[in-house]
Amino acid sequence: MTDKYIINWELSLACNLDCSFCSQKERRNLNNKIPSLENIYQIIDNLPNNTHISFLWWETLMLPNIIDIFKKLEERWISYEITTNGILLDKFFGVVMNNPTLNSLPKIREGGYNKIEQLKHLTQINISIDWYGDFHDISRWKKWLFNKLKKVIPELINIKNITISTVISPNLTNENIVKLHLWLNSIWIKEHKLIYMMNFSKIDVENSKNKIKELKIWLPGSEKLDNNVLKNNFLEKLSLLKNLWNNNPSLYSFPKIREGGYKKIQITIEPIALFKKWKISCKQLDKQLRIDENGKLSICEFITNNFDDISKIKLNDAIKNNDFIEFKKAIKSNFPLDICKTCCKLYNENSSN
Repeated sequence: MTDKYIINWELSLACNLDCSFCSQKERRNLNNKIPSLENIYQIIDNLPNNTHISFLWWETLMLPNIIDIFKKLEERWISYEITTNGILLDKFFGVVMNNPTLNSLPKIREGGYNKIEQLKHLTQINISIDWYGDFHDISRWKKWLFNKLKKVIPELINIKNITISTVISPNLTNENIVKLHLWLNSIWIKEHKLIYMMNFSKIDVENSKNKIKELKIWLPGSEKLDNNVLKNNFLEKLSLLKNLWNNNPSLYSFPKIREGGYKKIQITIEPIALFKKWKISCKQLDKQLRIDENGKLSICEFITNNFDDISKIKLNDAIKNNDFIEFKKAIKSNFPLDICKTCCKLYNENSSN
């Protein structure tokens, strides 16, 4: 582990969309309960001070007491970020702007502050957008979603750090990814993250279980695609966007937004280790921890083995559990498992990335 605990936390499996490509839809239907506020507070109390939380996967903003949860983190000075589909962003920030309970938080800088700036430790909002325009609405089965995002995202950019993530699927056209990227650049989004599509089959599951008998795996509903096709498609989209910048100097003309400034949107890819001949490992094995929807220490969203309940034990004690340690060792000694080979959590062991 690094000096700071990086925790990926699935607060709940509840979601307000029914995306056709969702790899966890059936799992979500089995358990979409929302945990009690008391249970969440107990987990937060059991986290070390030097913690950063990434609330991810499902729709965190659906939780009815999400403001109270964030306030609890603010009081403990624990930093956090959220990943969202964006549907509730306007409602969420409307609630924040008018929430009198936030006035009780200590003033963090001279002159004080109010409203949205009181979520001082909310460091980043990650928004998933996989298409531009109506194509995004069709893929998400939600009419007018993209138009809502076009309205709310520019209003938030000067308040919070916003990043956009796009899963590069085989159906994403060159024209559409260019439209999306140019729009993000025009509204001064700083980072556009391109994510390789997770891809494994029942055979990959069986091969992985043959290596580690106690492995529990949740299999996405879709059949495995040709990895060469996915990889070539990904590299084509990446090359397209790079050439877009190389051949269009006018794109560099946007004003500097902050001291030091930046001239263009940053393109990042996950996992970069997939395209380099490096010794690879998993961030969630080496650098991060995960808390599942039941509040238990776990490994990842596909490997569903879980361990101590963090509402009942300090995280520092839970990671010393011998069963947890030995399970991670078993995965490391067989890494990469067949189910791991296209995961966005892959990284180069000799790199900080």
